Amino acid sequence: MKDEVEELKVRIFDVEKKKELVLEMEEYVEGAVSYAMPAEFPLEALRAQAVCSRTIAIRRMTVFGGSGCRRYHGYELCTDPQHCQGFLDQEGRMKLWGTKFEEYSKKVSKAVEDTAGIILTYNGNPIEAVYHRACGGYTEDSENVWGNIVSYLRRVECNYCKDSPDWRKVKTFSIRQLKNMLGINLDENCFEKKEVPGLLDKIVSTPSGRIKRIRIGDMIFEGGDVKKLLGLPSTKINWKVSAITFEIMGSGHGLGMCQYGARTMALLGFPLDEILKFYFTGVELSKIEKPTKAKPLAGKVVAIDPGRGGDANHCGPMGLSEGYVNLEIARVLEAMLVQEGARVVMTRAKNEYKSLQERVKIINESKADIAVSIHQNFCDDESIGGTETFYCRGDEKGKRLSLCIHKELISELKLIDHGVKEVDLYILRETQSPSTFINVAFLSNPEEERLLSEREFRERAARAIYTGIKAYYQGLFKE
Repeated sequence: MKDEVEELKVRIFDVEKKKELVLEMEEYVEGAVSYAMPAEFPLEALRAQAVCSRTIAIRRMTVFGGSGCRRYHGYELCTDPQHCQGFLDQEGRMKLWGTKFEEYSKKVSKAVEDTAGIILTYNGNPIEAVYHRACGGYTEDSENVWGNIVSYLRRVECNYCKDSPDWRKVKTFSIRQLKNMLGINLDENCFEKKEVPGLLDKIVSTPSGRIKRIRIGDMIFEGGDVKKLLGLPSTKINWKVSAITFEIMGSGHGLGMCQYGARTMALLGFPLDEILKFYFTGVELSKIEKPTKAKPLAGKVVAIDPGRGGDANHCGPMGLSEGYVNLEIARVLEAMLVQEGARVVMTRAKNEYKSLQERVKIINESKADIAVSIHQNFCDDESIGGTETFYCRGDEKGKRLSLCIHKELISELKLIDHGVKEVDLYILRETQSPSTFINVAFLSNPEEERLLSEREFRERAARAIYTGIKAYYQGLFKE
């Protein structure tokens, strides 16, 4: 595994130097760790940081199904810490570490080497392994920062960063400074009073004690805006009204790993896995399984939707149930995908009815890389038959997936080709992954129903879908 990981290249854009860098994965992680965490921290904390930095890179890389850097197209990541992840090249490390360059270089290299190829996963997928300097007593729930719930980014009580220089800071502002910096109207004489009614009120806090919303003077601010406008390191704030002295606890957004907390835990003898699992709920430490052109499905999450199932109204002339046929094809397809290293999520495991909403929810919660919905068609005219495939308007990846699968289905099954079509179906529109909707054959056509009743034909259909999925991913690899 180590040799395979070392062969993994990362293409990044150096924002400061305006140039491209192509690095081995572990070489990149060394630069990311050097930027993110003080090298004087204990080795176990640096190991934890290495796992976080590597996981962030893997999650963004297109070869693993990531989106790449959204700001600098064509690159996996950039070196802007506010967008992707900070990075220090050797020149930057020499400037930062000075006479301790050799000592710290060996230390960081060891932390990276000791964790080579290890990432954090949740349900088999790389996580958003975010980190911050100090939490000030509690880390934060994701929805209070990003607006959406992330299962592994849950608030935890952390007193391990008490010795951090960022545990508690004070910053005092004059009335004139507040007026200028926030653009508010305040009576400058109000500071002569012991109390200032209405100066700071209508405060909404998160459970961890961070300011979510506050009124200062005659204006209401979001906590993040106050942090930005006043140049504060955190939104976990207390204040003394008499002097408008803000008391700030912690540094950073509060999500994920508290770096000073990890430092103390390392000093107390906590091992790598306990440090990371303390800050990230329900995660596992996993080895990178790198996809290759020969085995492009390794590590992919594929959602298979065998139609709604359990509906006796959808049967052919011979009484063959659509739900049964779809499930049989899906089961064979599942086995083929798992054999290739993919993780498969089924929207139903037996011939029972599942609503569209239920099926879409299962697909979206699985964070699937792609979704394949398998169906059979019906028509009043028994002479109508054939295969057709659909994708949602605007889903370019879904279109490419549909074209790959449809080509294989027509080649394998040799039914009438009704083509690949753009539609606005609920299951395609609401599914967050690139997705395709397949009508394998017509159950209302006696000859095609006869074929669907044969196990060998269903296996051929599954094999064609599998081959199409594989071709889709192989097409993502550059020659």
